[in-house]
Amino acid sequence: MALIFFNRRLSIKLNLFLKSTFLTAIFAFLITLSYSSENHPLGIFNAVHTIALFLVIAFFATSYVFTPFIAKIGLKRRIDRKIEGILAKEAAKLGVPSPELYLFEDSNKSAFVVSALSKTVFISTGLVESFNRKELRIVLMHELLHLKSGFFNLKRFFYSIRAGFFGLLPIRLEELDTIEEMRLDSELMKEGMDIMKIRGKL
Repeated sequence: MALIFFNRRLSIKLNLFLKSTFLTAIFAFLITLSYSSENHPLGIFNAVHTIALFLVIAFFATSYVFTPFIAKIGLKRRIDRKIEGILAKEAAKLGVPSPELYLFEDSNKSAFVVSALSKTVFISTGLVESFNRKELRIVLMHELLHLKSGFFNLKRFFYSIRAGFFGLLPIRLEELDTIEEMRLDSELMKEGMDIMKIRGKL
């Protein structure tokens, strides 16, 4: 959902900035209300904003704890020590703790990362079978850079605010993913890696 002012479509970055500012302001408002209402009798308004704040915090906490386990539901795991070794080596280069590798059986080519209580990189067997060692290394570096950036905690925070209002806030945050992917692609290309070729094979 792009924001448009005076018939002008805003840039992706400005669009995200305005949405992020709005959501952060809502969270700050809820915090302020929770402190200011301590000396006032409970009413419907106080109950509503207290419930909303509780849901924001609860969603963030449960997402942080349970997402790695939920992501593994229905996936059949394989073990590949060579890929685990590549992942550990690239993590050491980037100065981040080596995450768990979860290689799962799927003919589709896919890779994603879960950053929560435990950090896990998920890769499908279809991707491993279609990519050579150099290409696989680029994919792993891309996922590790996600972990290094701290992007997921920011994303989790904003989505938690939406969840606190039962998803009724008419704000989508697709720009978060777009900007993050563009930034990581740029970083990999600076290292001489052909990330566009990788994307073309997915």
